[in-house]
Amino acid sequence: MPNKVVLIRHGQSEGNVEESLYATTPDNAMKLTALGWDQAKLAGSELKSSVIGKDESIHFIVSPYVRTVETFHGILSAWCDPKEFDHIKDPLKRMQAWYGRLSDMGISWHEDPRIREQDFGNYQDPVAIKKCKRERHRFGTFYYRFPHGESASDVYDRVSTFLDSLWRSFDLKRSQNYVLVTHGISIRILLSRYFRYSIDQFNTLANPKNCDLVVLGHDGKGRLRLEGRHELILCDNGDDEQEGEETMYKSQHQSITLVKGYKYESRLRTLPKEWRAKRKIRLSYDDDV
Repeated sequence: MPNKVVLIRHGQSEGNVEESLYATTPDNAMKLTALGWDQAKLAGSELKSSVIGKDESIHFIVSPYVRTVETFHGILSAWCDPKEFDHIKDPLKRMQAWYGRLSDMGISWHEDPRIREQDFGNYQDPVAIKKCKRERHRFGTFYYRFPHGESASDVYDRVSTFLDSLWRSFDLKRSQNYVLVTHGISIRILLSRYFRYSIDQFNTLANPKNCDLVVLGHDGKGRLRLEGRHELILCDNGDDEQEGEETMYKSQHQSITLVKGYKYESRLRTLPKEWRAKRKIRLSYDDDV
């Protein structure tokens, strides 16, 4: 059993800022914004300084989407700045040199598509998606399948097979720590699957914020326990009323959201009560629910 398993949601992506992009850009190709890169770099610093023990080995498992791989690269800069290799002009050779240095430092990684984002269909019409999300809330958020896409229960199935593989990796003692760079729903599903949350409990969970760190630690008895969440703190230096994922760099009003730091939270993020999907289940035939 590793010392730590850390779940990290990707940094702010172009799609977080402008949903209309999904109509022309595949979800898997959404890149990080400038703020997203700042978030990823700070996540790496937090991971290195506050979560992972000094000189301990780390294995990263990364969703193959562009925004998660870019987040992974931003995190890695805490161990070795890729700019050290700017003198190498060939992009592939520059990446290989950087990766080689990181490998020498005890860092390993691989991609796994089973922890990718929930599939909402191919190119996504914003109007149609909003209609689907309203319909999903009425139908049941866990079971609703988007046209040409997936339901949360579909994600649950593939994440379950991923956890089986992850446990086999633990048995091989591949690394002292594991870090998963993935997506909000994948993190919620991973936690629900491992801790055996009910569907009602799953429906209370909110996505971690961009580049939040959810930390699981070894309890000394062969199990993982939730140690807490490192929540990214942002500050808005302008007149833009939006915050978090929805705030972007605005040239007109010079409204810029900056990464301020992290604060420690002992609990997971939860949805407001009015947003939680509820099941009506009777105790008997004539029960009034």
